Amino acid sequence: MAPLFILYGSATGNAEHIAKDLRDRFVKRLEDEQQQSSSGTFDSVICVEGNDFKKKCLPIWESPPADGNTTNAAKKHGILVITSTTGNADPPENISRFIRYLKRRTTSPQTFSNCSYAVLGLGDTNYDSF
Repeated sequence: MAPLFILYGSATGNAEHIAKDLRDRFVKRLEDEQQQSSSGTFDSVICVEGNDFKKKCLPIWESPPADGNTTNAAKKHGILVITSTTGNADPPENISRFIRYLKRRTTSPQTFSNCSYAVLGLGDTNYDSF
């Protein structure tokens, strides 16, 4: 099985708090499953600032999960991206490198072929774009 990756970008700490709360809940769920001898989709959780993706996540994402079956979303690396916006819908500094990596034309689509992902975006209605 593969770990669940939680990447966060936060200027004021709200997205970071949500990411770490999800990490803690998931770790507790894993512990409960181990006590009951059942197994879930992921075997661990890695929670990092978005800018740490290259050294802590990318090498794992580029290879198939342990069982090698990438046809089922449950058999892929799971990625949760939790980020706020800052200024007028700009990414926070601690996830800006990840966002630039995604936008680059040279980033291969194969990079994420072994991944399933979800995004939680936090905005502020005081701005025109949130």
